[in-house]
Amino acid sequence: MDELMTVDEVARYLKLSRATVWRWCQEGKLSASKVGRGWRVHRSSVEELVSVAPLDPDLDHGQPR
Repeated sequence: MDELMTVDEVARYLKLSRATVWRWCQEGKLSASKVGRGWRVHRSSVEELVSVAPLDPDLDHGQPR
């Protein structure tokens, strides 16, 4: 079974802010499920995001707009 990660764990893994990961979950840019009051993300979704991130202009990559 695929490991579930919290927003904090994903943020640390990707070296991003919690707000960015939370926003991606809200916007559907990162496949996630709402569990109680928090989000849970499958590790495979994070790995998929990392593999396509350089090609996806809709992800902000932490860059100012």
